[in-house]
Order: sequence, then C-alpha cells, then structure tokens
Amino acid sequence: MASYIYVTVAIMFVISPFQVHSLAIDQMIQNVTSESNNVTSSGTNMTSSWGNMTSSMINETEKNCTIIVQERPKAVEVKLTELANKTEENFINVQEGLADVLDQVLTNFTESVNRVYADNNHLLERLNDLEANFNEVKAEKVATEQTLQDIYTEELSCEYIRDNVSASMTPKSGLYWLRDKYGRRYVTYCDFDAEGRSWTLVASVHENKMGIDGRCNAGDKWSSELGKDADPNADTAWSDLSTFGDVTTATSGDYKSPGYFSANAKNVMIWHVKENTPVEELKEKAYLRYRTTNNVLQTYGGNMYTLYKDHYPHKPGTHYPNHGPSAPVTYDKGSWAEHSYHLGNHIKRYVTGAQIQFRAVTHSKDSFALCPGGAITKSSSTAYDYAQYFCLGSNPKTKDSRYCGDFGWWDRDGYGKGIGYSADQTLVKTAFLIFYD
Repeated sequence: MASYIYVTVAIMFVISPFQVHSLAIDQMIQNVTSESNNVTSSGTNMTSSWGNMTSSMINETEKNCTIIVQERPKAVEVKLTELANKTEENFINVQEGLADVLDQVLTNFTESVNRVYADNNHLLERLNDLEANFNEVKAEKVATEQTLQDIYTEELSCEYIRDNVSASMTPKSGLYWLRDKYGRRYVTYCDFDAEGRSWTLVASVHENKMGIDGRCNAGDKWSSELGKDADPNADTAWSDLSTFGDVTTATSGDYKSPGYFSANAKNVMIWHVKENTPVEELKEKAYLRYRTTNNVLQTYGGNMYTLYKDHYPHKPGTHYPNHGPSAPVTYDKGSWAEHSYHLGNHIKRYVTGAQIQFRAVTHSKDSFALCPGGAITKSSSTAYDYAQYFCLGSNPKTKDSRYCGDFGWWDRDGYGKGIGYSADQTLVKTAFLIFYD
C-alpha cells in the first residue's frame, strides 16, 4: 500500500502544474497500478500453488516483489517527468504558434477594418453625391411642375406658337392644338402671314339650306334651329358659351371654338371660302380675305362674345337704326369691288363697302349679328331696311319668318340669282371664316 501511495503522490506532484494532460497521466497511473497488482497477484498465486515451499523461498519472493514494486514508481516518475517536460515544450510551441496566428488574425482584421472604413468613406461620398443629385432632380421637378402649371394656366395661342415654338422661322399655316384661358384644349386653324401676324380661326358661318322650309331650321346654329318655337329673347351662339362643329369641316357646316369667347383679341379677319373646301386649302382657295386694323375688339372686351353679351345684344327689339359699331378693313386678297360684284344691284346702294359691322338692326327691330365686308347705311326711310339682305345671323323668331336664318333673306329675288336683293351663286355657296389676331 505504501508503494501505491508513493506512486499516487508522485503522479499528483507531476500533474499539478500540467493539468492540460491529466487524462493521459491518469491513464498511465492506471496502467502502472494494474501492473503492480498483477505482480502481487502472481506472487500470491505462486505461494498458493507451491504450498510446500519453504518459508525462505516465500520470503525471497516477497523481497523480490518489494524491489519490483519499489523500482516501478521510479520509472513512472522518470516517464512522467519526461512527459511533463515534453508537454511544457509542446505547450510553449502551441502558445508561440497561437500568438503568431493571433498576430496574423489581428493584422488581417485590422486590414479588413481599414478596408471597410475606406469603403464606408467612399460609400458616404457616393451617398452625398446621390443626395446632391437628388436635390438637383427635386429642384428640376419643382421647376418643371411650375413650368407645366404656367403652361396649363396660360393661354396657348397661335401667337404663342409663332413667337416661341417657331421663333427662328415663320411657321406653316394649318391645324394646331391650342388651349384657352380655362385650360380647355382644342384644334383649330392658325394663319401666319408674311408680316408677322398670327390669326386664329374661331368660327365659321355656313348656310346649308335656304328657302321656305329652311328658315331657322336644322343647321342654322348662329341664329336658331327651333323655327317658330324659338324664344326670340334667348341668347344665340354669338353671345353664349356654346361650341359646335369641327374645324376640319368648317366650310361645310357651322363651327365655333372655345377661342371665340375666351381669347383676348384685337382685330377680326374674314375669309370667303367656297363651301366644302378642304382645310389644308383654305388660304389658297379663299377668294376674299380682309381684316380690321384699328383694334376694334379691345374697345369691347377683347372678343365678339363680350361685344354682343355686354355692349350690343343680339336680340330683337333694339330701336332702329341703332346699329352696332363698324370698323374699316384692309383687303389682303380681293377688293370691295370684287366683293360687291356678287351682290344684287338693289342692295349695293345701301351698303358702305370695305367695313365690318357688328350688329345691324332692321326697321322691324330684328337684329343681325355680323355684316361681312360692309356696313348698312343708316337710312331716314321708315319703309325700308336692308340688313336681312346682306348680314349674317338673325335673332331667333324674326318678325318676318322669311329672313330668319344664318344668311337671312339673301334669296329674296331668287336663290343664287345675283339680281335685285339676291346674292349670286358664289356668295350663297360661301363659308365665312372668322379669325382673331
């Protein structure tokens, strides 16, 4: 037992500073103890087997066993010491290797952190650039929205197209998208002349049917389509906010665009164009073209709508001969002589040529809205009045139904005859196109 205690103490003495290898040392102790036990067991067995051995032999055997057991712990101690030294050497090597690895890991980590830091700085720079770009885009968006707001709240006219869209050259006359001051978009015809003027087609007056059954009937949109059932005091197209027709068929039917009542215009131009003329040939095929030059519309609100609505109502009952204003015209194509050629001989005497008159009143107190190319001469006669033979657009339900309609009584002495008070075939087959500048 003393030997076992000695071995155990020796083992504990060695293990104490090197616990990292305790499992291996425990295993070795178990092997040594097992070996000692085997030796003792062998001696006992020998004693039992040779029971007749003498006492001296037994003593000798015990002595040898004691020597063996005493020598075994010394070998174990040496072995354990070597193991301890080896373990310490390995531990030192591991420690040094671990330190190198940790140094390398720290170096790599530091380099990685530096790279991340550099990437982070680059990312921050990019974010700052993106933020600056975003602010620029945002500012441009605000500016664009403001521009669009300005565009959609400002009138887009033929004049604007000439001055801004095609500032470097005279644009081609034709159809364009416009927008009135209320934001409504519509297509109409713009005329750009060589003198730098811009004209907008706002209306056309066309008579599709004359005769007994064609007085203030279907198609007479500038007078009345209701015939005898019309209210004579109702507003007509000359003084209301209605729109009708299509610019592409302005020579075959009545036409009125939003520009008629929304534009702020100065002058009026009228073209005489044969009916059914294609829109792309309007200017070329117009046989008469004339215009005011004294800014007459500016005196009456900037358009014909306000002239009739607020100044010279297109209604019956106005005292004869309380005609509306007239303005002299300049002919760009044709002349008053050519114009009057298409009139009957009787009516020529009562028209002062080369003018446009806004509202002419008959002796029976019916009114006609527009006299194209001339003004009705004020007569002292109480028996005769002549607006119905020359002017456009009667009021509804005239006193004499024979001159109710867009072209009045232009066929008094025969349709298209050109004699007496009747216009000739060219004039009754004409569409009158009305422009503002």
